[in-house]
Order: sequence, then structure tokens, then C-alpha cells
Amino acid sequence: MTSFKEENNAETKASFSNVLAEKAKSKKGPTSERAKYQVSKNNIKNGFCSKRFIVYGENKKEFERYRDQLLEFLDPITPIQIDMCFHLIQNGWHIKRLSYLRNGLYNIEIKRVLENSYNFENVHHEGHSEIKKTLNGLGNKDEVLGIVFSRDCIGSGTQSRLTAIENSMHAKYYKIYREYMLDRFGREYHYEK
Repeated sequence: MTSFKEENNAETKASFSNVLAEKAKSKKGPTSERAKYQVSKNNIKNGFCSKRFIVYGENKKEFERYRDQLLEFLDPITPIQIDMCFHLIQNGWHIKRLSYLRNGLYNIEIKRVLENSYNFENVHHEGHSEIKKTLNGLGNKDEVLGIVFSRDCIGSGTQSRLTAIENSMHAKYYKIYREYMLDRFGREYHYEK
């Protein structure tokens, strides 16, 4: 039969305190207040993770660069400021997305105009450079854009709806930004070039 030797020493309050003190000494991490503050910002960045903001086809690194630049510039401290930063990042990213969406809609419509009005076949299967050559061959690119715009005004009005959404998003973004700057710095901030 195998016997086990057990220690029956109960842990005392003093020995427990000694263990905690040893653990505290061995901790590695920031020591200055500024460094601790910067590390705490990592939690904010994790809260603004790209999974919450980007959709298929968008660049995760581009979003993270945008988010980090805004957080660095705005430098939120209080929970309210962090919440306002969340809304600024979200709205700013949506505004960028609307710009891409607008370009995509125009590109699709330009291809339709070329196919229907100028009788270019299979223009939807051509690459960007081929479409550029086609447009350059027409001589008057403004006319194509004019047809695209007039179709949008008569038809479902996708571009005009997009513009209305974009204007609303811009207004919301700058309202939050002004409120944030007043809360954070006690004044309105004017960007200087």
C-alpha cells in the first residue's frame, strides 16, 4: 500500500499576505501614471474592435488606423467621453462607407449607360482600365455622368437618398464632435491646416 505524506499546516493570514506581496512584486507592467493610463486605453481600443464596425470587403487595418488616430486625437478620459468617441468613430466610418457606396453606384450606372446608350457590349465584364479606355474614346465623359445623374433623378433616386443620408450623418458627426470637445477641453476646437 502506498502512503501519502500530507502537510496539515493551515494557511494563516500572514502567510497569505506574504504570498500576495510576492505576487505584487513580480508583476510586470506599467509603473508610471501616464503608462498606466496608456495601457488602460488598450481596453478602449478592444471595445472598438473592427468586428463591430466593418462589413465584408472593408479593410480591417484601415478601420483600425482610423480608430486609433481618432482615439489618439480625442484622448477620452471619462465614460461619457468614451461613449461619445464610440459614436464619432461609428459615424465617421459610416460616412467613409457612404463615399465608397456612392462610387460603387456611379460605377454600376456608368456601365449601364455605356451598355444601353452607347451600345458597348459586355462592359460589365471589363476591368477598370478597359472602362477608362472606353470613356476616353467617347470624348465627352461629362455627358455620361449627366445621363447617370438624370436617370437617378427620374428613377428611384438612389443618389439623392444617399446624399440625404450622408448629410444627416455629417450633421450628427459634427454635433457629437462639438459636444465632445466642449466636454473634454471646455471649448470648441477648430482644426487648423
